[in-house]
Amino acid sequence: GMSEITADHPEVQAMVEEAIKSASVSEVTLSPEIYAEVLERAIAELMKKNKDRFPGAPEKGGWVVDNYPLSVDHWSALSEKGLLPDTVVCLKDTEKDGVCILRRTYLANRDEINSKILKRLTDEALEKKEEEEEVRETQEILTSEEDQSLEAAVEKGEKIILPEFAEDDFPDVPEMEIIKRKIDLFMHEWQAVESEIKQSSLVQVVVLEIAEQTPESLLNQTMLVMEKPFKYHGWELSAEDLDEEAEDLAAEGEDEEVEEEEN
Repeated sequence: GMSEITADHPEVQAMVEEAIKSASVSEVTLSPEIYAEVLERAIAELMKKNKDRFPGAPEKGGWVVDNYPLSVDHWSALSEKGLLPDTVVCLKDTEKDGVCILRRTYLANRDEINSKILKRLTDEALEKKEEEEEVRETQEILTSEEDQSLEAAVEKGEKIILPEFAEDDFPDVPEMEIIKRKIDLFMHEWQAVESEIKQSSLVQVVVLEIAEQTPESLLNQTMLVMEKPFKYHGWELSAEDLDEEAEDLAAEGEDEEVEEEEN
């Protein structure tokens, strides 16, 4: 009869391994509402010890969320829960076709990108050798001495080297295209998110250019913007202000005279 299929069966184990492998590479997409719920819980936990930050610290505030909201739907989910921040800061790189952020991204992922570049260049070189050998075969020139592995042919031939680029630039190669697309997608999404945020008069939107800036200088600019609404700002009195003040004083004087006469 048919043998009993258990969890230890080789075919079952192979299917489980395949399912785990495919789950590990597939991207998990959570709904905006779940993001908002997690943030709500984190802020509630923060508020328990918020007053201990410094003497007189307010219960609310004191939190920063990075790379969020991701879309209009995420902003709407925050708005529905009353979790709107005081300030939203967007870091942009519009100078020189965004070379600053592309260079930073390349440097941060240099090993991974370089290995992809080298693989592509090696594959192209092997393909070229293969084509050359096919041509030789059709011309019946290929000798037994030249019959060697393609990898060895590449090694004995031209050395594979990474493309050169300027110190303030990045290698403009196909491997960077996915990063360019991600930046373009972000900018497209941000336009819609920014428009939605500006509908709330309580939230200020700040856009900072990152080119020629250090992380410290960007942090300082962000802090200045965040503190601005809480600072007193004096202004110079104009001639109109002085006239208005004189009128107010005159009116007060007249009121005092009337009160004295009545008394």
